[in-house]
Amino acid sequence: MNKAGRFLKCFIMAGLTTTLLVSGATMNDIRVTYAKPLPQIFDLEAHRGGRDARPENTLISFAYAMELGVTTLEMDMQMTRDGRIVISHNSSMNKHLAKGPDGKYVESGKYDIRTMTLAQVKQFDLGTMNPAAGDYYESHGKTQIAVPGTKMPTLEEVFELAAAYGNDKVMFNIETKSYPDPAFAEAKNNPAPAVFAKKVYEIVKKYHMENRVMVQSFDWRTLKEINKLDPKITLVALTCEQPSWGRDSVCRQVGEPGASPWMAGLDIDDFKGDYVKAAKAIGADVVSPYWEELSNELVSEAHELGMKVVPWTVNSPDKMNMLIDMGVDGLITDKPWILRELLIQRGIPVAEPTINSHSPYHTDTGIAAGEGKKLHKGGDSAE
Repeated sequence: MNKAGRFLKCFIMAGLTTTLLVSGATMNDIRVTYAKPLPQIFDLEAHRGGRDARPENTLISFAYAMELGVTTLEMDMQMTRDGRIVISHNSSMNKHLAKGPDGKYVESGKYDIRTMTLAQVKQFDLGTMNPAAGDYYESHGKTQIAVPGTKMPTLEEVFELAAAYGNDKVMFNIETKSYPDPAFAEAKNNPAPAVFAKKVYEIVKKYHMENRVMVQSFDWRTLKEINKLDPKITLVALTCEQPSWGRDSVCRQVGEPGASPWMAGLDIDDFKGDYVKAAKAIGADVVSPYWEELSNELVSEAHELGMKVVPWTVNSPDKMNMLIDMGVDGLITDKPWILRELLIQRGIPVAEPTINSHSPYHTDTGIAAGEGKKLHKGGDSAE
């Protein structure tokens, strides 16, 4: 270090020491802050890789999303019995998506992924949505191109896919699917938050993805555990308060006595129902509510508190435009091709596509000829 550099360093430290003496604080009172990894452009997130285009939460869907050109791959994580992190929204094999080794769609709740080994999980075919799945197929299957033989990936395989594509910019919004409410059957085999967080972080660190992952969860306990492991990891506080969808969609439990099990010991009533302030209190960098629970005031409040706002799951162009006008920093969507085109029309920068026609997961970026049914009461976000 040259003389000027040493002088500047000494000057800064002297000023800091003077400030501490005047205020009565000590070095231990200074909280270190980090520049968290966040998208530098509008965050176009492909929900489960873009489930209205390709089989959800698979290497096929994530390859599609990179070839389309998205900012972030959004996905869900479960932990198998042998401690492997796999990509699945449901804790059990989904009856709408999974065919067993016998070639038949599974029964609901029969195969709990958390009680299975990775080898057992890999025996199931997730490449073709069941046309008899009712509203799920009507809303998400009509435009989806099936890819029979598709298997459930691990988190490692997702990171390796991005590397194989030569994509060193795409972000990963990875959700710890954790079920803290003992009232639900899913809670029975729920991994401990610290165990789940440690397994996820080990993989993130192994692949040097600390600057490209955002860890999201409705179970804020897992976010706090990730923060203990590495305070530089970006935390995304998911939240939802939709009683008409069922008890598992009442995460904040407004007006109920005591803390919600989803909020890591916080009682939303202590924050007068304000989930933005509550998310800030657990150290979240991004707040991610169901889009209908957002307002201009909450977006402004989050920005004033230094937080980003990325709601889920937004599939209507009208709603996309409305939320962009409100000032959100990104959107999670099942239809990334629609959001991408809308952003381009508005002159908002988008990520460059990454094409790898030699990849076994390459399916181009077309969609099936069809039109998904619009569902109400959160149907677009369910299951």
